[in-house]
Parts: sequence; structure tokens; C-alpha cells
Amino acid sequence: MMKLYLKCYFFRVFLVNILALVYLSDTYSFDFGFISIQSLIYSIHVYSLYFFVFFETVSAFISQYGLDFHFYKLIFNNFLTLNYNYVGYVFYENISIIYYLVFTTLIIFYFEKKKYEINFKFKSYTINQKFYLFSFILAFILSIINPSLSHQSLIERIKGVTNMWTEVDKSFDYEVKYYNQMVKNHFFRNENWFNTLNYTFIYSGNLPAGSRKLVNIDDHKYFGNFEKIITQKKFNNIYVIINESYPNFRNQDLKNNLFQKIVLNNESLNIQKFKKKWNRSVTTQGSEMEFFCDKKVDFFEFQKIELDIFLDKNNCWINNIKDKNFVYIHSYRESFFNRSRYKNFFDKSYFSEDLKKFGFSKCTQKFSGICDHDIMNNMDMLLNKKNNNFVIFLTVNNHIPVEPITDKQYINCEKNFPLNLSKQFCTIYNNQMFFNESISNFISRMGKNDLFVLFSDTPPMFSGKRRIHFEDMIDIYFISRI
Repeated sequence: MMKLYLKCYFFRVFLVNILALVYLSDTYSFDFGFISIQSLIYSIHVYSLYFFVFFETVSAFISQYGLDFHFYKLIFNNFLTLNYNYVGYVFYENISIIYYLVFTTLIIFYFEKKKYEINFKFKSYTINQKFYLFSFILAFILSIINPSLSHQSLIERIKGVTNMWTEVDKSFDYEVKYYNQMVKNHFFRNENWFNTLNYTFIYSGNLPAGSRKLVNIDDHKYFGNFEKIITQKKFNNIYVIINESYPNFRNQDLKNNLFQKIVLNNESLNIQKFKKKWNRSVTTQGSEMEFFCDKKVDFFEFQKIELDIFLDKNNCWINNIKDKNFVYIHSYRESFFNRSRYKNFFDKSYFSEDLKKFGFSKCTQKFSGICDHDIMNNMDMLLNKKNNNFVIFLTVNNHIPVEPITDKQYINCEKNFPLNLSKQFCTIYNNQMFFNESISNFISRMGKNDLFVLFSDTPPMFSGKRRIHFEDMIDIYFISRI
């Protein structure tokens, strides 16, 4: 009896892990290992196995989008307003998760019914049994080669564990580096449901990342008007920093550390803070457009025509400010998103090609450009006038995948969650702390009638399953000296 029980137990453990490896290898769980710790417990009894297979299926779906279980409150409270088109799209894109549920449940049920006795004598099968077996095997094979399942994560995991990167792999520098910095090479893993449940408690009370895409609700008061604050008084110089991928961690200690680095050694500051939705459709350049206009305008038109023509045609608020020396700075190339169009509106514009002539240092990474901190520390070099400047500076250094731009370590990443989950998380935090130091120094040099504006284009665009560690909204800071 005991022998049969152990046979059943180990079969369940094997089955639930091997099918998870086949169908769920792209999920968050497999970034940490191969064999589920939790399966060693719930496989003791078949009914608990059924429950946790279903629980894992649901969790795998929401974890793919960086959600936690707080998300269900949004669903139940707003069931009639669900974006069902997008829900259907989610199921279509992640059909492999459904396959995991179906095949795991059916196989377990079959073997439970047969008392785990396997008949290998194919000739003894009836015609109906042969038909069902053939159909099942065919369906299983077709499910494995479905378009939504790349198996890329699994391949990369195996290569990482066995150190089997080929010369061809190494030539794709981005993929290798990203894998090495994001994926842990452990044998055991926590399942998606365990991770999701854990993060639900850790981030209790915070709006889940990605929730707005699934549910059409607006239960927060969001900032939507730059003009009102910027034009509320006659500021001398206005400095607007659009920070690439500002790491808005849901961990409040990390978030506070980043902000405190900005205000450090700066007393008597007037600080206004707001939250803003970010545009998933048009991301970085869309954030510029929304700043210029403060209203809904045609992004595709914005991309095509000269900026001055577009702003005039749409009566954008920034076009009505006539007494400022407008300066545009971007650490990257002017050809990227055709930003050379901006030159007809701004009195002066600087891109990486122009900034090199000033001797600014270069930060080498996937999106290599001029070092943001160097520009921040030497911005006065780029201004022809001391007064009446309106500066817009779009950074680039924290565009993922990130590379270290400083040797400074502002925190012990191994001892601080969630920085200890990924080298990428650690790098983007240290990079931002370093840049925030230069912001702090800049603010200390500002005049009493100057205004400093800081906001991000988007949260860090890690894959959806890793966005659970970041807020789904953008913070906006307005800072002036009293």
C-alpha cells in the first residue's frame, strides 16, 4: 500500500513539474528554478493537486501582466466595465496556460482512474482506445508547437544553467546580458501562485501594475494639466526633465530613497507632487506630445509634420508662451523618432551629435548616448541666456536593458527586496540615484524664481511579468525655491 502511495506521489510531482516546464516556462516562476517547492507538498493528495493546478493557471495569467491578487477586487467591483476585447486577447496570447490546465487535469484524472497502472501492450487496446490515445497524443504535440509558446525562456534557462552559450549566442550580446542579469540559476523555484500571493501581501494597498489595461476604470484623481501649474506665475527659468524609465518602485523605502536624493542638501523648497497615467500606445514620444499640448491630439500627425506647425494647428499651450528662450536637449540621436522636426520650434536644440562637441562624456549601453548626469551638471554651457529659458531635457541612460553608468553602490542590493531579484533592478536603481545627485546639485544652483519639473515617460519597460515591482503610474514633481 505504501509502495503504491509513493508511486502515485512521485508521479504527480513529476507530472505537474514537467507539464509546467512545457507550458509555463515563459512565466515568472521559471526565472528562479526548475522544480516547484510547493508541488512537493500539494502532490500528497490528488484533490489538493487539482486545486493548485487551477490556482497556478489563474496565477500564471495575472503574473504575466505584473498583476497581483488585489486585481480581483477591481474585476468584481467593475465587472460590467471590463475590457472584454482585451481579455480575449490575453487568453489568445497565453493559450499555453490553458493547455497546462487541460492536459495536467486530464492526465491526472486518467491515471487516478487507472490506479496508475499503465498498459504498454498497444495491441490489446480496442479501436476506440487507440483512437482516443492517438487523438490525445496529436493534441498534445500540436499544443506544444502553438504560436504563443516560444520556449525561448526554457532554452535560455538550460543554456545558462549548463553554461552552454555558443559563439552565435554571444554575438547577440543583448539577449545574453539580459538573461544573465534577470534569471536566477537555481534548482528549486516558487510557483506563480506562491509568488503572486507573496507580492500581494508585500504590496498590499497598492494599485497593481497593468490593471488599467484590463479594466476600464478611473478611480484615482490623475494630474492632466501642465499648463495650469507652469503658467500660474511668472517663472524666470523653467527646466523640464523627462526622465527615461524612472524606477517608480512599489517598495516605498526605495522610492523614498530616490526622492530624498533629489532634495538632499536643498532647504526651503516648494514641492508639488502628482500622479499621472502613462500612454501605453505611444510611450516616450507620446509623453513629449502630451506635455506640449495637455490634451488629446493626433499622435500620427505629430510624428509626421514639423513641430511648430503641429503645435500651432492644435493650439497647444506651449505654443502660446512667447517670451522664453526654448531649448531642447536629448542625450540620444536626433534621427530617432525623427526628432529633427523639433528644430523649427525650439530656439536651440542639442542631440548626442551636438553634445559631443562640448566634450560631454558618452555612456555606452544598448541605447548609447551622452551621459545624462554630465548634461545636468553642465547645463549652463548649453544656455545662451541666463534668464527666461524654457528647457526640455529628455534623458536616455536608464532605457532598458540598463548598464551601470557609475561605480557607486548606494545600497546593498543583495539585502534589499526587490533589488535582490535582478541585477537589472539593482542597476536601474543605482543609475537613477546617481542621476538624482546631479539633479540635487542643479536645484541648489537654481534661482528663487525658477521652476524645476521632473516626470517619467513610462515606468521601466521590463516584461509584464516583472512589472509587479513597479507602480503603474507616473510621478510628477514641481520644485521651486522659496
